[in-house]
Amino acid sequence: MKIDDYVMNENELILYEREGIYDWSNWESEIDWLNCGGEHQWEYRYHYSDSGRLSLFRQCCACGKKGNTGGSLKHDTVPNLKEKITLGEIKKYDLDLLNKKSPTWDGYHVYKNKKFNANEELEAQKKELELINRRKFYKDYIASDKWKAIRLKVLKRDNNLCQACLEAPAQDVHHITYANLGDELMFELLSVCRDCHFNRLHKDKR
Repeated sequence: MKIDDYVMNENELILYEREGIYDWSNWESEIDWLNCGGEHQWEYRYHYSDSGRLSLFRQCCACGKKGNTGGSLKHDTVPNLKEKITLGEIKKYDLDLLNKKSPTWDGYHVYKNKKFNANEELEAQKKELELINRRKFYKDYIASDKWKAIRLKVLKRDNNLCQACLEAPAQDVHHITYANLGDELMFELLSVCRDCHFNRLHKDKR
């Protein structure tokens, strides 16, 4: 197994929750700060791959992060490397520590997708609640004395004639827009007949 391919357990992620941060570099640096306060404690560590190849890395002994070298170090970086490994002077790369604390690219995507989906669900809940509240407000408002007075004023202005067909007597008052619901401007309201109101203007809501 390559250390660079090691994916941490998503249940053990140490996450710094800040809404809107999905950038990898920001996310990685935030976790670095939480783990080590920005000061890593580097040590040389060795690792044997599944094929038996020996690699040398720098690892932070506090958070498990691999040093940013772009790959393994040359063996002669540490003189007498194999001898020092045998004597226990150089420890094995701690994959458990890496898994527990260090950010990885795969872990970042797990976090990002969870965060994005949670925000999407929250936004959907907010919109649903807003819709429920708006419908309740509309129902109460249409039954109010204020709306009844406005309705009569609009019908009088339009001479009780449907402004959609200019033929039938007006029975309803139609909102051109609901932007100012409860405090409408008079040009946002039209007198209409029942047929035009429900079969033409609101045919998509039938």
